[in-house]
Amino acid sequence: MSAPLIWFVFPLGISIVFWFLQARTKLVFWLAVVICFLLGLVALLQPIGGLLKIGPASLEIKDTLLLFGRNFTLQNSDRFFLAFIYFGAIFWFLGSQNSAVPAKFIPLSLAILSLLTAALAVEPFLYSAVLIELAVIISLPLLLNRGEPIGQGVLRYFIYQSLAMPFILFAGWILSGTQANTSDIAQLNLAALLLGLGFAFLMAVFPFHVWMPELAGETHSYISGFLLGVLPPAYLLIMLKFLNGLVWLKDAAFLPTVLQTVGAVMIVTGGLWAAVQTDLKRVFGFAVIMQSGFSLLCISLHSQAGNELLYLSLIPHMLILGIFAYALTSLQRRGLSPDLEGLKGQVRNLPVLSVALLTSLFSIVGLPLFAGFSLNLELFEQLPANSPLLVWLLVGYAGLMFAGFRFLIVLIGNNRQKWSLYESTADLFFLVIGVVVLFAMGVFPSVLIGGVWKTFSALLTLT
Repeated sequence: MSAPLIWFVFPLGISIVFWFLQARTKLVFWLAVVICFLLGLVALLQPIGGLLKIGPASLEIKDTLLLFGRNFTLQNSDRFFLAFIYFGAIFWFLGSQNSAVPAKFIPLSLAILSLLTAALAVEPFLYSAVLIELAVIISLPLLLNRGEPIGQGVLRYFIYQSLAMPFILFAGWILSGTQANTSDIAQLNLAALLLGLGFAFLMAVFPFHVWMPELAGETHSYISGFLLGVLPPAYLLIMLKFLNGLVWLKDAAFLPTVLQTVGAVMIVTGGLWAAVQTDLKRVFGFAVIMQSGFSLLCISLHSQAGNELLYLSLIPHMLILGIFAYALTSLQRRGLSPDLEGLKGQVRNLPVLSVALLTSLFSIVGLPLFAGFSLNLELFEQLPANSPLLVWLLVGYAGLMFAGFRFLIVLIGNNRQKWSLYESTADLFFLVIGVVVLFAMGVFPSVLIGGVWKTFSALLTLT
């Protein structure tokens, strides 16, 4: 038995079975939760290349699977990705039960996650672009509704994600031709440029970012939240594996500067545009862009501390986006528009939901006592003290903070209604636990965030 068979072929096959069992939503939900839990647990506890003991039997977990003439290889250093993806799926599946998502959400989501795993594992790496494109195509039925026109955000999402494929494929083709002659600097630089453009399209780097807030603004908040919460970190981890495999690019003198510049631009543009938005759904899209910029800055540090900070931030960022998306979905279920007019005074009717929205926003900003505070503080400490980059980062986060306080003022505005509690029991359960966890991460970061890191650190080979 091989690792790709367990974490790629098996969940992909299960997703096909779930597609035909859509009508039995409870059965599909519980089976998906159990399967993702087992896949995450095996990734957490079982070394790849070792023996998996099941009662009296034992199976060797090989690292490579030959499929369709291509090698799919998962190593011990990939186990964080596997655990993150499948434990994260449980989080999103739990929230979907009260978010009015279509029955196809779980089957298609599981298929997307398995294809992202295959994109990480495939060799040579240029074929990952094809698998990513397949994942994007499979995500389209989640975003489209029968009888409704295709929105501009969905169309741009598909176009920009698809444009990434030829750039990555062409870069891989150039690299395959220069393996015997790594002294051809011009060819290597061209490959690096094409690879960078490919990932710029994937991750919504300015000026290719317009699809992200549009997608968040016009589609179901929980579905767009799942896609925007899973795809960017998966792309980042795939990109990081590329960099570790391409020594000449990893050690290139220009790489840290490029990554720092791109990361800073994403944070500044995301924050400033968020400051002028009147719709919280679009603010959500810009917040995702800022989190991707934060991750690129972590990679640009080119150090053990930078890599650790990247991995440390992934789980808090996923929780923040998940709670944000769930709260937006709860607003829409009640027929409320998540804009300045629709949110006026809603803290009187929906106090827990309002607190969840603001907690998510301020956690991304990194205000004290919120989940992102220790992460942002650590990033600022790792950057050079006299770097002008710090000023630009402060400008970006100030823009998002302005948006947060703007919506805070609107939420607490007087709409002449009495205080009441209209949230459902399921909403209260999910949102209260989420808010408490985010505050706990801000107050006790060494216990929760640091504790999670200690749990996973043995699985990683950081360089």
